[in-house]
Amino acid sequence: MAVDFDLFHDWCKDRFGETNIKIRHTTHGDEICTHSLWSEAQIGKADVKYHLWMNPHGGKKGLDGGAYRCWLTDKMGSLVSLVSDVDGIPFDDAEEAIAGTTSLRALEKQVHEFFGHKEPDVLPEVEVVEEETFPDFCFMIDKMSPSNFWRIRARKYLRERKIPSDGLYVCTDDKEYGNRIVIPYYDKDDRMVFWNARSMNDKNKLRYAKPKHGDQESVLYMTEWPPIGSKVHVMEGELDAISLALANFTGCACGGKFLSDIQVELLRDYVPVLAFDADDAGLEALINVGDALLERGFRDVRYVRPPKIYKDWNKLLQRRNIQTVKAYVDRFEKRYSSTTADLLLSHQL
Repeated sequence: MAVDFDLFHDWCKDRFGETNIKIRHTTHGDEICTHSLWSEAQIGKADVKYHLWMNPHGGKKGLDGGAYRCWLTDKMGSLVSLVSDVDGIPFDDAEEAIAGTTSLRALEKQVHEFFGHKEPDVLPEVEVVEEETFPDFCFMIDKMSPSNFWRIRARKYLRERKIPSDGLYVCTDDKEYGNRIVIPYYDKDDRMVFWNARSMNDKNKLRYAKPKHGDQESVLYMTEWPPIGSKVHVMEGELDAISLALANFTGCACGGKFLSDIQVELLRDYVPVLAFDADDAGLEALINVGDALLERGFRDVRYVRPPKIYKDWNKLLQRRNIQTVKAYVDRFEKRYSSTTADLLLSHQL
């Protein structure tokens, strides 16, 4: 197994920061050097020098799979084991991440795609969505009178879910959209292009009501549009997206258990972190979307599942706190690869 230098170099930049990396040109291949990962645990202080040596070519002995050694702590091993330990992923996933290998499962998919159907050579264009307008009798919650019945009701509903009311609306009409929290969708130019109205009556079978002429498959709900290359946590519902945004992540709601072609392209400039519900439907959505993104050429796809006891992110936020949500996501986020579906289905991780 030969390590792809560019893939491993990208991994190093992502994990250690580009400014913390030096490239040394040697007769036995370029070496990547950075600070020690283990100095603080072993010598009591963080090391800011370049004691961690990593050679994708295997060094003087040409070790298959590359090698690393920390000259400060004398810790050493293969580059695959380093990636596996740092990312907390299985050895096979680590190997694929830096070697660019193709698993048997991925090859099987390619065969089916070849004999079944071919994806169009031209990527779907992201159409300009018309600016949306709110339904009648819709008001920004925080601009209503403090004594207004609907303001009090809406804030109580959101407070129980630990969701702030800023930027959200309430519809006071007693018809189709009445008694609902209205959540606006904005595009990168800060134009409102869609909205979703969530019922404040938990017994209402129609939990969400959407614009009659709007197309949710052409838009994404973003808590903010981050810089290109940023991570975006993708899930089904807006309140879950807001829950993760409170923990300083970028929350994104796709409104369902799959991504349309247009939604895929809207995510093209970002690193998607799939964060669907912890139930069986959420697992199915995670696998379907994860595999689809890999097939569409996304090189870096991540995933994190909520604790099963809470089912979704807002439930976790309600029962615990923002700090717990952040710590959990940071701890359990993993890379999604062509073998992840098999692992999830076989072990129900």
